[in-house]
Amino acid sequence: MQQVVKAIDTINKVVGILLALMLGVMSVLIILQVISRFVINLPLTWSEELSRYLMIYIVFLGASLAMRHNKLISIELLPETLTGKKRKSVIILVMIISIIFFGILFMQGIDMLPLVQMQSSPGLQLSMAIPYASIPIGSFLLALNSLAVILDELSTKKEGES
Repeated sequence: MQQVVKAIDTINKVVGILLALMLGVMSVLIILQVISRFVINLPLTWSEELSRYLMIYIVFLGASLAMRHNKLISIELLPETLTGKKRKSVIILVMIISIIFFGILFMQGIDMLPLVQMQSSPGLQLSMAIPYASIPIGSFLLALNSLAVILDELSTKKEGES
C-alpha cells in the first residue's frame, strides 16, 4: 500500500512543478497583456485566452494536490465529533463517494472531447479539446489522490483506535 502512496506522491511532485511553471507563465502573460494594452496601446490578442486556459488547468491540478493534503474546503463537523474507527470510516466513505463522482466526471470529460475536437479557439486557433482535456486529467488526478487518502487512513493508526 505504501508503494502506491509513494507513486502517487511522486506524480504529485511532478504536478506541483507543472503548477509552478503554469502559474509563472500565466503571471508573465498577464503582465505583458497589461503593459501592451495600456502602455504600448497594442493589445496581444492571444495572451488573455492562453491565460484563461492555464488558469483552468491550474485549478484542476491544484485541486488534486489540495485533495491529497486535505486542504480543500469542506465541512468537518461529523468527522471532528467522531474518534477512532468511526472517524476513519466516515473519511473513507467520503473519499469513496468522491472517487465515484470523479469517475463520472472523468467519463463525461472523455465523452466531451470528440464533440469539441474540431472546434478551435478564437485567439490561438487551438483545438478546444486541449482546454477541455483538463476535465478528465483533473478528475483522474483527484480520484488518484482520494485513493491515496484512503490508503493513508487504512495504514495509519490514530489516537483512540484499538
